[in-house]
Order: sequence, then structure tokens, then C-alpha cells
Amino acid sequence: MSKAARGIAAGVVLMAVLTGCGGSDDGLDAFRGDDDKPPVTLTPDMVRTALPSKASAPQGFTGDDIEVEVGDEAVEACSDSTESNCGGLLSMGSTDFDTDADGRGDSSDYDGEVVFGLLAFQSPDDARATYKALVTEERRKAGQDGKNAKMVKVDAGAEETEAFEDADGETMIMMRIGSVVAVVNGDGTFVQKPNYNDLAKLQIDRLKKTALGMNPDA
Repeated sequence: MSKAARGIAAGVVLMAVLTGCGGSDDGLDAFRGDDDKPPVTLTPDMVRTALPSKASAPQGFTGDDIEVEVGDEAVEACSDSTESNCGGLLSMGSTDFDTDADGRGDSSDYDGEVVFGLLAFQSPDDARATYKALVTEERRKAGQDGKNAKMVKVDAGAEETEAFEDADGETMIMMRIGSVVAVVNGDGTFVQKPNYNDLAKLQIDRLKKTALGMNPDA
């Protein structure tokens, strides 16, 4: 091997080592875990922090209070929504953004609302099982009466994403990131549809910062 070739090979090995030490740059390392740390699990307080706050509402929207449930109440609500047993569920939370006076509605008949929901589980496997059940149930409801759901392109940085708009204009985005299932749901009454990819990214970015111990509103 020539001196130049040896130098290239050494550089490739060095880059591989540095990449392994530094982790990925997609913000998911905390959710994946490694040999030293298990995948992050969100506490109820972390769920509250990760949900979009009133301060983070984009122009044209006003945020509402955040509600977090734990225990049997959370499991019951999750089971009703997903038609699954929601095994391993620790807590769930929700909040919503409404159009404000300068928003997208031009009358009381068009007061569009976007609901954000988070389901925090004990493990990624638990979250994966309920995510699959949620997607199946929402697709079933969207396909009732022979209506077809239209796929919506969303790339917000989650590990799994399913998004569609039903025949009534309601948009449902379901995402999984580690042990957390996130939902962004627009009610379809907007005169001008919001940018759902931006809203989904807002939620995922807040989850990633919360998992690292950061305040998303800082």
C-alpha cells in the first residue's frame, strides 16, 4: 500500500472512531440509549415541559393550558383512543392551539384548533406497540363510509411517522420517538390550513430538548 493510500485508510478509521464517540446528530441519541445509559423515559413533569407552551404558539395561534394524566386515568384514555391495552404507559398529556383574532378564521364558524398529545411509555417497545395500534385505529376511522384518507407529507425528525387528511379535512399526524408517541391533530375547520410539518417539528424539537434536560422555551 502506498503512503497516500495508507493515509486515506487511516483517515477513514479516524472518522469512524470520531463518529462513534460523538454519536449521531439527529437528536435521537437520548431516546436510543447506549451501553452506559438506557433510553430516556419521560416523567410527567417532562411531558408537561415537552408539550408546546403558550409562549411557543406560532403567529396566528394562542396556546391553552397543559393537562397531564397518570395512572389508571391515563391508561383508560389511551385505551379508548387506540383500542389497545396501552401496556407500559406512564403518563399522557395534551394541549391545543386555537386561532386568535389575527388568525386563519374569518368567522365563528372557522375557529380552527390544533391539538397536541404525548404518550410516555416505559420503553420504546411499549411505545411502538401502541403507536401501531393508534395508526391502525385512526386509519380505520378515516376510512369509514368508503371515504379515502389523503397522505400528508411530514418530516419532523421522528423515528416513525404516519400522517393523513380525512375526507372532512381533519389532519392527523402520529409520530414515535423512542418511548414517546406524539400526536398532532388539526380539526379541519381552518380557512387557511396551517403548516402541519412546522407544527409537528415544533413538537419533536421540544421532545429532543426535554430529553437532554433543556428548557425548550429558553
